[in-house]
Amino acid sequence: MTSIRLANTASSKRRNAADELEENNKDAIILSDSKKQKLEMTMEEYDKFLKEKKDGRFKRTGTWGGVYKRVAHECCDLECARKWAPSPEQCLTDDYYCPSCVLHHRNNMNRFSDERLKWTANVPNTFYLFSLVDPGTGSNDSVEKSLIKFGRTQHENALKRYSTSELKQYKMKLLLNLRGKLITMTKIENWWKEQAKEKKWFVRFSKNDFHGQTECVQINDRELAQMIAKSKEIALAEEDIQQS
Repeated sequence: MTSIRLANTASSKRRNAADELEENNKDAIILSDSKKQKLEMTMEEYDKFLKEKKDGRFKRTGTWGGVYKRVAHECCDLECARKWAPSPEQCLTDDYYCPSCVLHHRNNMNRFSDERLKWTANVPNTFYLFSLVDPGTGSNDSVEKSLIKFGRTQHENALKRYSTSELKQYKMKLLLNLRGKLITMTKIENWWKEQAKEKKWFVRFSKNDFHGQTECVQINDRELAQMIAKSKEIALAEEDIQQS
């Protein structure tokens, strides 16, 4: 039963590092929020922003109701032509584009050589690692498991990817937050999947409604440290990135 105890108990080193990183992220979020001011932008200014700063990749088609009200948009790629209704405020970040063009191709590296989609390679993206506790199903699989969840998100701060209730319920601690180009972050995530499959690390999270249920692994601290170091190495070899 030793292996079960080890799997269910994170080392103090891992906990301390995660706690420190979480506190730093909380401080950064508080500081960022304190600097926010009410955004004011006219319809003309917003449309100009989409044309110039977003390279006309998508456009507003609905009736303007202000920066914070959802309004219809349409992808300007004729093959895609997706229609959706985000708020203009949501579209102002440097990582926001048509979800179908940027997000829905998942980990397909071939898309970056596609003439139609190669521009998405440079869209900012974040690769993250969380430690978390799977509480089990409460029936046959009632034993808690300490796992590592990996994945990617548009959010600059990966803590925003999950709800407060999930972060608390599953004792999620942010271990790694790498920010860089989508092509680089996709390469890192694919490498994690390859390693996890080869070394049989994958453990399916017991709660079906948890995002990324199939992207959890069970590894020891030595393996985790090696994987984190290699992830940073891949990122640094590809580009200058922001690490937090």
